[in-house]
Amino acid sequence: MRMLRYIIITLLSLMPSLGLLYGATKPKVSSGLSHVNVAVNGEKTAVQAGQVLNVYRGDNIVFIQAESRETGVKPSLLAIDVEGFHSAPGSGPEAEFDDRGVDINTALLPGNVFKVTVRSGGRPIGQIKLVVAEPRFDYAVMLVNGSPMTVRPGGKLKLQATDQIKLDSVRSNISDPSKIEVEASGGGALRFKYRGRVFGEIRLPLQGAGVQVP
Repeated sequence: MRMLRYIIITLLSLMPSLGLLYGATKPKVSSGLSHVNVAVNGEKTAVQAGQVLNVYRGDNIVFIQAESRETGVKPSLLAIDVEGFHSAPGSGPEAEFDDRGVDINTALLPGNVFKVTVRSGGRPIGQIKLVVAEPRFDYAVMLVNGSPMTVRPGGKLKLQATDQIKLDSVRSNISDPSKIEVEASGGGALRFKYRGRVFGEIRLPLQGAGVQVP
C-alpha cells in the first residue's frame, strides 16, 4: 500500500512538467517585429506589428520586407508568410514559406482575413493581419433634367426620350471615389467597377440614352 501511494504521489508531481511537454504545440509569436513594408497597387505603406492592412477585393499587394526590433537581424533574413497563400506550394514546411516580393491579386485569395507571420530562421517574431473587403455599391445620385434622384443597387430610372441624364455621385465603401470606374453600356445600364471588376449596376430603360458621367 505504501509503495502504491508513493507511485501515485510521484506521478502527480510529474504532471505539470508533462503538461508543458504536450501543451502549446504552436510556437508563441514574440514582439520582435517592428513593421512590414507593403505596396498596395504600387503605393508603399508600413504596417506596424499587430496592426491591420485593409484592402479591397481586386487590389494587388506586394509584401516587400519586414523590419525587426531585435538588434543584428537583417531584413533580408526575415521571411513573410501569408496564411492561405503560398508562392511555392509544397516546397517545404509552413515555417519555410516566404511570400516576399510576390504580386498577390486579392481577387484570387480564398477568404477575407489572413494572418501574416514574420519569421526569423523559422521562428515567429510577429504578425500583422490582412483584411480584404468586398467593394460595396450603396447608391448613385443621378441628375435628371437637373433634379437629383437616388438609385440603389439593381434599381432603374423612369425616363423620357427627351430627359437629360447625368451621374452626380456614387456612394460605396471605397474611400476614394476617384478609383471607381463608370461604364455606360449600350443596353441601358451604368456599371460601377473597381480595378476592372463590376461591383454595382443601375438600369436606364432607354436604349442608347446619353448619360454624362464625371
